[in-house]
Amino acid sequence: MSTGLAARGWKVLKRVGGGRFSDVYLMSNPAQEGFEEKLYAVKVADPDDLRPPHNLRNEIKILKDLENVTNGNSDNVIRLIEVYVYGPEVSLVFEYYDLTLKQLLHSNIKKKTLFNPDGTMTTRTENKMELATVRQLMRGIFKGLYWIHQCGIIHRDINLNNILLSSKDKNTPVIIDFGIAYEEPNNNGLESPDRKFTDIATGIFKAPELLLSKRDYTNKVDMWAAGIILSILVSEKGESFFELDSQYSDLVLLSNILKVFGSPPIDWSDCKGLDSFESLNSTFFKKQAKSLSEFLPRIEQATDLKTLFEGLTQYETKQRFSAEQCLELLG
Repeated sequence: MSTGLAARGWKVLKRVGGGRFSDVYLMSNPAQEGFEEKLYAVKVADPDDLRPPHNLRNEIKILKDLENVTNGNSDNVIRLIEVYVYGPEVSLVFEYYDLTLKQLLHSNIKKKTLFNPDGTMTTRTENKMELATVRQLMRGIFKGLYWIHQCGIIHRDINLNNILLSSKDKNTPVIIDFGIAYEEPNNNGLESPDRKFTDIATGIFKAPELLLSKRDYTNKVDMWAAGIILSILVSEKGESFFELDSQYSDLVLLSNILKVFGSPPIDWSDCKGLDSFESLNSTFFKKQAKSLSEFLPRIEQATDLKTLFEGLTQYETKQRFSAEQCLELLG
């Protein structure tokens, strides 16, 4: 990591995240240069080391464009505070949030040991997150997605770890990480609308059209991912209904999607004509969708959340709910 910020009086407290191409540090800064004396999250990367669709320069432009359009009025989208360049490394300074949505969910998972008549013990796992809390969290996520999509941006990596909260305010989710985001119409010259990268999204949050290599996809890939988040938040154990291997294999994930949601319509306009879709129709037996009570019984308690989930997980993207429709439904 560059010592440039350290030379300005910044203190590195610990590494809090990152991936193959970047590191995120928790840093403190003395009151100077317009900064308050508090904690910040600083993302550090060398733009020339990144591999597509990761692009730090594009991420900075998108974050600045978002700020210009929202004028800081969206509490549900991360704000870029400052950018520093030291040699080959670039540092992006953000507000620090100490909780991911995944961590918040796990704090609501309770395990209970039951003693059976035969003397054995059974551990029961139960998701204690209240449906009212789920509703509030999803409303905040959709507010963020509404702004992002209004700005002509597709996030492309909506998942539990890219939604942050403050332990002081667990009701305001904030969407982060625009490292692989796409800005219409052509991602600032990086990708044409009909030749977008499909190697996007994380594990089980990939929309089915991505698994079939559809390259002219829309922001509805974000909405499918939001639907999967909803399903995990309302699940009985705080887990996905997909098999574990779905995290690592697109083929297993596609098979799981078919098992749960049934086969897509033969005339699925999003993928009709794609070789992968034609192969799907000839390879897999037709499957019927499972009822929600089979794999997501808890959602049956809330009509609005049930309608929301069904709208977010439509194969046909023209029928898949937009962020605006979701907000109208949740009120």
